Amino acid sequence: MNIKKAISRTMTITISVLILIAIIISAVYIWWQSAQAPSTLTTPSITSPPTKPKYKETIIIGTTDSIQTTLDPAEAYDYLGVNIIQNMGEGLFAYEPGTAKLVNKLAVSYTISPDRKVWDIKIRSDAKFQDCSPMTAYDVVWSWNRTITLNQDPAFLIGDLIDRAEALDNYTIRVYLKQPFEETYVKALLSTWVAFPVNPRTSPMEVVKPPKTLDMIGPYKLEDWKPGEYVLLTTNPCYYGDKPKTSKILIKFYKDPQSLRLAVEKGEIDIAFRTLSPTDLKDLVNNPKLQVVAGPGIAPIRYLVFNVNKEPFNNKLVRQAIAYLIDRNAIINTVFLGKFAQPLYSMVPIGFLGHKDSFKEIYGDKPNIEKAKELLRKAGYNETHKLRLELWFTPVRYTPAEPDIAAIIKQSLEASGIIEVDLKSADWATYRTLFREEKISMWLLGWFPDFLDSDNYVRPFYHSKANTWLHVNYKNPVVDELIDKQILQPTEERIKTLYQIQDIVADDAPIIPLWQEGQYAVAQLNVKGIILDISQIFRYYLLYAEVS
Repeated sequence: MNIKKAISRTMTITISVLILIAIIISAVYIWWQSAQAPSTLTTPSITSPPTKPKYKETIIIGTTDSIQTTLDPAEAYDYLGVNIIQNMGEGLFAYEPGTAKLVNKLAVSYTISPDRKVWDIKIRSDAKFQDCSPMTAYDVVWSWNRTITLNQDPAFLIGDLIDRAEALDNYTIRVYLKQPFEETYVKALLSTWVAFPVNPRTSPMEVVKPPKTLDMIGPYKLEDWKPGEYVLLTTNPCYYGDKPKTSKILIKFYKDPQSLRLAVEKGEIDIAFRTLSPTDLKDLVNNPKLQVVAGPGIAPIRYLVFNVNKEPFNNKLVRQAIAYLIDRNAIINTVFLGKFAQPLYSMVPIGFLGHKDSFKEIYGDKPNIEKAKELLRKAGYNETHKLRLELWFTPVRYTPAEPDIAAIIKQSLEASGIIEVDLKSADWATYRTLFREEKISMWLLGWFPDFLDSDNYVRPFYHSKANTWLHVNYKNPVVDELIDKQILQPTEERIKTLYQIQDIVADDAPIIPLWQEGQYAVAQLNVKGIILDISQIFRYYLLYAEVS
């Protein structure tokens, strides 16, 4: 045997044995170490489901606004009253949040006759009132007839639209229109609160007074209402749609903007909405503990009204002289700090179809004192025979700066040297009674749209059959005819007609447009879902606040 081969073989065996021994020792060591360590159990990794967010049960909204009359959709015609109704009920159509697009709500489909005067509307079969009784087409028709029969201030919104309506079956309504109105116009009017179905089994054929409301179909229902103190809404368990994330909405009334501001700064309320002063808004924008949410600068519009049946405003020369003297820019720059409002020279706001600056074209964009004096002298007034007027305003309701606005208008008119102005004010309830009973002749008002169409900025003010609520007593057959004509016209023709209307009423000057402004809400940082859009509808059912 070869000696080298024998040695090599012996070495190989030896190395192999040593490696085997090392492996055994390592294995024993590892076992021993694990035996000394605490016992652990390893399981496959499983992803936990996301934690469901928790929402605050009640969101508190503070306001200096008030409910003027009732929460009856047949009568309510003030911003807050209507807004609460819009969160307790709904119509056949609605504006999609954040847009001006009309979408089906209680309606699922519709057909229009070739002459555009008959609509067949299919409605939902799963909609229920708050008592969980099903809504039918018969209920919708009954509700519309109730509104038209009661004939309260907002009744014209569907009363001027619908000739008659009938239920063809439980889920089909046939609507006969008074005129072949344009499709979007019809849908817009049927989206208004006056067209909301109410439960005929629980609703009387008379206006329901505070602290009650009617059984409607919507995300919330009225739980409690103590007029002047609060309104409490709770979720409607019978509502067919999505359940709001917030179970309760509490609306608290504050006597003045200072108290409202303090409440939101202290965290006593979640949202302050209507109305804080421009100065407050400017300060609160810089508060890192709060958020300020702004809506488009379209509403409200503000304006000056004359009762044209009363002296001296039955004289167009006087009305025109005042139009020449109004200093809109002084109001914007002084009261609104040059940023929270813009001058308005037509009752049709900037941004709406057919808007035209007719007042600016006729009277200019700054006071023309000499022209005003000329007209006042023609009307029989001069520096020795002065025109003495009362200008009425209501503090707080529109803006806490209302006294300042009235003072600027007084200063503008008295710059003529011929007019003397005595400022008068009253709380809203008294104020409303005064102009309704025609005990005052010149007063300031504001307007939020009923629906998004230029018609809603001309008809309620200038059409003799629709402006009775305002007690302006303006009647012009030519204007009536043009207003009725424009809603039947194609867009381009309609714009021309709207221009005509605005030019005529600017010359007649029964109402003087002053400015338009946006909506603002101040809220705690954890509040979400605030949408202030062109519709001016504050949707409580979208609000929520996450809590830890």
